[in-house]
Amino acid sequence: MAANVQKKEGVWYKIKMFILRALKMDLMERRNLAGYVFVLPFVLGFVLIFLPSIVQSFRFSLSEIIIRADGTGYDLQSRGFAHYYDAFFTDVDFRVKLVETLRDIIINLPVILIFSFFMALLLNRKKFPGRTVFRIIFFLPVIIYTGIASSAGITSGAGGGEAAEAAAQVFADPTIGQEGMQSGVTSIIGMAMNIQVIIQNLGLGQTLMNFIMLSISRLEWIIQSSGVQILVFLAALQGVPTSIFEAASVEGLTSWEMFWKITLPMISPQILVNTIYTVVDSFTNNRYEVLSYIQKVSFSNANYGLGSALSFIYFVCTLILIGLVTVLISRFVFYNE
Repeated sequence: MAANVQKKEGVWYKIKMFILRALKMDLMERRNLAGYVFVLPFVLGFVLIFLPSIVQSFRFSLSEIIIRADGTGYDLQSRGFAHYYDAFFTDVDFRVKLVETLRDIIINLPVILIFSFFMALLLNRKKFPGRTVFRIIFFLPVIIYTGIASSAGITSGAGGGEAAEAAAQVFADPTIGQEGMQSGVTSIIGMAMNIQVIIQNLGLGQTLMNFIMLSISRLEWIIQSSGVQILVFLAALQGVPTSIFEAASVEGLTSWEMFWKITLPMISPQILVNTIYTVVDSFTNNRYEVLSYIQKVSFSNANYGLGSALSFIYFVCTLILIGLVTVLISRFVFYNE
């Protein structure tokens, strides 16, 4: 009995001391506590929901899922890493689609970040007329291309309908050649050809020219994927104290020097955030055929074990790319503390 009372007193004493420490926190400790409280729901969601799903998916990828005939559930028959072997050495389509997806993401990543950053610089100028309207316009694709809008059939990726046709004409990819959009596509391709002639006359290398032309052909993707990044960069630019630029101007720094020595270092944490967000957003974009292929294998073909293996491979590729960009960019991130 005495041990139980002492144990209860110990718990209440710890709670009491925690409350007292919370009341005596300084400003920095309170800010840190607010940050912990903010991320707590995400941490709980990861531990209670997301992490068990990852473990279960990995179990499925190592097994053959046999649905019971009486409909009471399923049985797992262990197959080891046979599904992973099939994914890399037997299933040719998955390898091709995975490599194409990784290639497209690596190409689109710097283009989206550069486009978002310079659009944020433009919209941050106080003398830019109508900048509030343009901020809304650049964020509209984020709303238009949501899952709800896509399922309602008002985007070009919804699969038919007059609304989809109109949206496709506005956000047409020059690689699209559908009969109902010949006039719009022809004009866009003609404009792209003129741009290609201009780039060729600049004397750029073939590799750089191909990269620029590929980026132009994916202008729809870039605009669609840049709304959130523009807002993040815009908030970061507005958070830089103007007194720093005033002091730098007094010291004789030019606008170009201020950009490289003040603006870019001050918003480098947001560059890292936008990079990670863009990678995650790209890997979950239904435009890439690898996602539809995994869904086809898992549900249409009812091969849940192989589908889980393909999903886990795709998930690991996401983590690897996020880790690489985080390591590379973190070396140049400046935290103003």
